[in-house]
Amino acid sequence: MTTAVAVLLLTAACTTDAPRPAEPGTGAPTGAAETGSTSSPAALDAGAVRATGLPLGDPPTRGSVLPVPEGADVGVEQRDDGAATYTIAAAGPDAAGSDGAAGVRARVAPPDGGAVELLADASAVLRDAGGAVVTALGRATGPDGAAAAWRVEGDLLALHVDPAAGAAAASGTVSFEVGTGALTSATWGEAEGGRSLAVVPAPWVRGGSLAAQEALASQLEAAEPEAATATMRAQLWCHVLGAPDKASWNLEPWRPEVGTGTLIATRCNPTDADA
Repeated sequence: MTTAVAVLLLTAACTTDAPRPAEPGTGAPTGAAETGSTSSPAALDAGAVRATGLPLGDPPTRGSVLPVPEGADVGVEQRDDGAATYTIAAAGPDAAGSDGAAGVRARVAPPDGGAVELLADASAVLRDAGGAVVTALGRATGPDGAAAAWRVEGDLLALHVDPAAGAAAASGTVSFEVGTGALTSATWGEAEGGRSLAVVPAPWVRGGSLAAQEALASQLEAAEPEAATATMRAQLWCHVLGAPDKASWNLEPWRPEVGTGTLIATRCNPTDADA
């Protein structure tokens, strides 16, 4: 754990403001965005999107995407970092869809019994029926610089392109990142004062969106429940923000829970003397 203090100090503000992993059973992390929610068209809900949409990731229980209109092409490019880039191809002048939702280019549904969640950086996550994050959606990119954004509509997410950007932008290609497996490995060993969990995130998580970070925290806690303690969570977020390029992030359950300033000053490694 040799990350420079200077790097950690630069990320102190981010550490303070970043959402923390959800408490078990809450279904939402502290700081999740509440804005952007609207009412979904009554005729279209998550069940309808799951029935007719395309699966996100493998296995297909990680959510579904339905382009607008339904005939629009959906491209999937698997990336070297483990995530995929999804594109909704240009759909022509009828891109607004038959339900009259101007600017909607796609809708995304969570797994059966799950939920959608919009985060503070405009990324989003899909949770399963147990509240675990199964899919992370990056910020949307619109055509020709047009604004594109996820919005919560009822029990699903809608991908909007600003209709004020003009017909060409509203019908152009939009794209977004889809990440599913956020945790590469978590291995127990011994370091310094006792047991240590070496966490290796998937490459797409490093320096990624809040959705990517939420996916890592959720999947780590599912694999290693001991990582759900306050001190282990704090150490994880400290490494996510301050040591994105480190080969593995070592988290120790015996380290005390301390304030953000102390956590940064100790390079994510507080001891009882710092408490």
